[in-house]
Amino acid sequence: METTPTVPQPAHRPGGFAHLARPALVVGLVIVVISGLLLAVVLGLDAFTATVYSVGGKSISDPTPEAAALRDQYAGAKVAAIVGLVLGGVALVGAAVAMYATRGQDAEDDGGGLSFDELAGE
Repeated sequence: METTPTVPQPAHRPGGFAHLARPALVVGLVIVVISGLLLAVVLGLDAFTATVYSVGGKSISDPTPEAAALRDQYAGAKVAAIVGLVLGGVALVGAAVAMYATRGQDAEDDGGGLSFDELAGE
């Protein structure tokens, strides 16, 4: 009599989206680092522009259209960097909470792993 091999059912992953915690942690960290660097560069450029503008005796806080244009020059990049920091921070915190809540529950380990002796053929 011939037997057909049975396919094991996929293991249930406890915690719902917990298996996405590590990739979310990495993505959040990358977003936070890049956004932080972008914000640092933009703030440095903004300070440099204000310094160069004030060399001629003008002030960046003057109500002139030229000063207003210089103040608003990097506004979009600042907003984008701050939004990136917030979203990356939310991803980091969410992933950290998910990893902490599901610690010790390794869904990958079903106890059916091979020992060293079995791998070595002994």
